[in-house]
Amino acid sequence: MAAEGEILSAEVETAPGRQRQAAAALTRLGFKVLHIGTTTSVSAPRDVWEQVFGLPRPTVPGELSELVVGVHLVEPPDFHAL
Repeated sequence: MAAEGEILSAEVETAPGRQRQAAAALTRLGFKVLHIGTTTSVSAPRDVWEQVFGLPRPTVPGELSELVVGVHLVEPPDFHAL
C-alpha cells in the first residue's frame, strides 16, 4: 500500500448508466477522474481515500451507494532490476 501523502488510483464500478453522476460525486469528494468508461478511473491522495472509502479495504459509503457498486485499488507496478 502507498505511503502517507501518496496518490492512490482505482477503478470504480458504477451502477449501470450512472457513470457521469458517479464521476461528478467523486469529483466533489476530492477525487480526480481520469477516465469514464466501463469502469471509472480515479485517483486521490491517501487521506481522501481514507475519509471517503476507508482503507485498507475500501467500502462504498451510503452517500455513494446508489452510484458505486465496487472499488478496485490499483497496485503500483513492482519493478525489479535484472
